[in-house]
Amino acid sequence: MRALDDIRVLDLTHVFNGPYAAQVLGLLGAEVIKIEPRPYGERARSIFPIPDAEKQSYPFVMLNSNKKGITLNLKSERGKELFKQFVTQADIVIENFTAGTMDKLGLGYQDLKRINSRIIYASSSGYGKTGPYSAYPAFDSIVQALSGIMSTTGDPAGPPMKAGPPIMDIMAGIHFAAGILAALHQRDRTGEGLEVETSLFESAIGPLTAQIAAYRAQGDSYERAGNRAPNRAFSPYNCYPASDGYVLLLTSDNQRWQALCTLMECEDIAQAEKFATNRARSQHADEVDEIVNAWTKQHPKHEIMRLCGEADITCGAVQTVEEVLNDPHLRERGILKDIDHPTAGSVTVLGAPWRFNGQQPPNDTPSPNLGEHNELVYSKLLGLSEAEISELKEDGVI
Repeated sequence: MRALDDIRVLDLTHVFNGPYAAQVLGLLGAEVIKIEPRPYGERARSIFPIPDAEKQSYPFVMLNSNKKGITLNLKSERGKELFKQFVTQADIVIENFTAGTMDKLGLGYQDLKRINSRIIYASSSGYGKTGPYSAYPAFDSIVQALSGIMSTTGDPAGPPMKAGPPIMDIMAGIHFAAGILAALHQRDRTGEGLEVETSLFESAIGPLTAQIAAYRAQGDSYERAGNRAPNRAFSPYNCYPASDGYVLLLTSDNQRWQALCTLMECEDIAQAEKFATNRARSQHADEVDEIVNAWTKQHPKHEIMRLCGEADITCGAVQTVEEVLNDPHLRERGILKDIDHPTAGSVTVLGAPWRFNGQQPPNDTPSPNLGEHNELVYSKLLGLSEAEISELKEDGVI
């Protein structure tokens, strides 16, 4: 038994944000039917493509396991009719088009709830369906800029800096999935479906909590802190050189500062007046960083992390992408796993970041090839014959 094994999802999402949310539902056991346009499929299939793998790409295989794949032209009248037939047998429709796109096709929530009053219609866009920015196009990096994340990231003397990964796409995907799960629970209580809406811009504000707090604490002003804590709330708190890279190390209280001094074999420094309290250390942060630098640069980064961990000091090695892909903790916990794909070979996919009674939901199937399950889905759900499916293909409907 899986948590959502009685739920069917029609997945119209593309790139990162929506596919991540839909994959969450699939990992929880839902039957997720990914619906894509011919002839190229959704856009993620062309981002970092895998050679000789039939329109598979590295991000696509990571964000679309546990899904069936079909093709359907929603701009054709016959395609719209078929989609509405699917809706009568579905629990959830999930999409992340520009706000209003599905309404223009006659397939928005108001249209679909007349067909299935229990349908949960979930949409995610850059800025939401209302507000001054609602019609603007958006990407993750654009939202990072507008949300204040870029202005609070980077060296104080340098320009604003975006985060490397598309963190807003994934953050919004988490909120997206959470809203859908809450809607399912509400439907169980009321018997009626509802519309769920989220956006990248709104999802970006929660992570800004510490920066907003620092801004208020500093009298409504804020300066980028680089790798230090906002408002120099703690010291030491920085990225320090190791003999083979870098570590991020911080002590959040005096007890851990004393433990770090013991580890660095400089207990006398811990008692010096200008280093005795966190407030004092924050006022002499440059000197503190010099002391920590002198110790960390003598040791490998993972050794520093181990020594600090054993002393209850928070520290993390700054890992490369290659190191993350081979990280023993992530591999043991199953958040990164290698599975066999019929056309792409061995691929790395994302495992579920949660467990139920100690068990992690499995990645049952790899990402689908474009239209891989057309015959299965159209015949099973809509009762179409082989000849009818062939005709739909010839007419460019699927």
